[in-house]
Parts: sequence; structure tokens; C-alpha cells
Amino acid sequence: MLTGHAPFLVVPNVGETLAYYRDKLGFEVRGYEHAPEDNGTARRDGCTIFFNRGPRAAPNSQLTPPDLFDVYLWTDDVRALDEEFRSRGADLLHEPTERPWGMLEIRVRDLNGYVLGFGQPLG
Repeated sequence: MLTGHAPFLVVPNVGETLAYYRDKLGFEVRGYEHAPEDNGTARRDGCTIFFNRGPRAAPNSQLTPPDLFDVYLWTDDVRALDEEFRSRGADLLHEPTERPWGMLEIRVRDLNGYVLGFGQPLG
């Protein structure tokens, strides 16, 4: 039985990435105590994203333009997240949009180019 997930994203600067997720997206962040410059986590409402330092980020949208997401998170209020992220100055790619697969979605691009999809089931 699966009980959760935690994607890992490669980023050139873990500290700057954690600051973005804290300040622009409202996540609680922590650097890994033994190597905070190499690893860190961003957590919000039970969702965790891990960051590992590497030479460069490799967003999916670079391989499949224009905005294929790298991480997808389900929510019960996309519109509230949209308002919150806009007030924080996050890079939103579009307004809440109804998708043919039955989701109301927004997408946010982080400072490394990774795209996070946030979706709420319609109906």
C-alpha cells in the first residue's frame, strides 16, 4: 500500500531554491543538517519535495514544451492557492483552467524552471 510520495529535483543552489519555496509558495523548508548546501526539503500540508544539488536543473518543460509539469500536487482549493501565490509574487503560468481530464489547474514555474501543477477535481 502506498502512503505518500516525495519527488527529488536537481537544482544548482539548494539555499536559493528553499527560499523560493518558502517565500513564494508557502512551504516549510529545511536544509539537511549534515549537508544543507547539498540537500533540502520543502513541505506543505503533507506534501514533500526534496532538492539535491547538481550542476543544473533539468525541467520536463525543456524536453516537452511549453509547460509540462515536473511535480503535480492535488488540492481542494485551486483558486485560493492561485490568489496566495499571486500575492507572494510566484511565477504563475496561467489562471485557474478547467482541463478535459476533469481537473481545475494552475501551474507555477520555480526559479529553476521546474513547473509545479496544482489540481482540483471538477464536480
